[in-house]
Amino acid sequence: MLTIFKIFRWTLLCTMFLLAVSNSLKAQSDWFDGSWFSSDEHPWTGSFATGMNARSGNVNTMDINANLIANRETDLNLTNLIGNYFYGRNNSATVNDRAFGQVRRERKLNDVWSLYFQAGLEFDRFRDFDYRIALHSGFSREIYRVERGFLRGRLGAGASREVGSANEDWSPELQIGADWEHQLTEAIKLFAILDYYPNVSDFSDYRFNTNVGLNYLISAPRDVSLRVFAQNRFDSTPPPGNANNDIDYGVALSFGF
Repeated sequence: MLTIFKIFRWTLLCTMFLLAVSNSLKAQSDWFDGSWFSSDEHPWTGSFATGMNARSGNVNTMDINANLIANRETDLNLTNLIGNYFYGRNNSATVNDRAFGQVRRERKLNDVWSLYFQAGLEFDRFRDFDYRIALHSGFSREIYRVERGFLRGRLGAGASREVGSANEDWSPELQIGADWEHQLTEAIKLFAILDYYPNVSDFSDYRFNTNVGLNYLISAPRDVSLRVFAQNRFDSTPPPGNANNDIDYGVALSFGF
């Protein structure tokens, strides 16, 4: 019950943070039009996925993951919300407890170019900071779109801050990223999300986030899929005692909406 509460707590926290930041951006710019939660003409679409691995006997382990993806597209704007949570425990202690949330709001300039604003919030119980805030903006371009998929790239700049660390200063950084999807067969869809964040004052100091996987459609009428995924958050200059990579991988059941 405690684990379920943790998942709910962090999903709710990330969602509230993302909506608050995004609505703040909307209020400050007449480029953002319309209501976030209306209308039938432009509904939210996406999926919620959850998975669990457990083992009992001489060693007791449990790993849980939860992931939320939501998108809404109008004639002028594209909004993308992402939230995920990972929790792991063995016989005696919690070994994994981290959450990540992000919102990206794009204003379409023409058929291929958009101006975007992005806000992210990251928590990791085993890092030497309480949480990381990251804010970026720039331009995105739809490189190609075909019936079975698309590739969208982005280039921007912003800053991140590690709250609760020894150095809480904002770090200016660039953002170079891409989103890719391809419907390999009627049942199998591949996807990848990549983002590279180099520090503008020292390019040897950078973060690189990767999220790749596939969805295997189990039930088309109910939009239920089996998701196999791998996520890696790489930090070239981790705090003392921390590894460069934080890798999460697993299998989850995905429910579309």
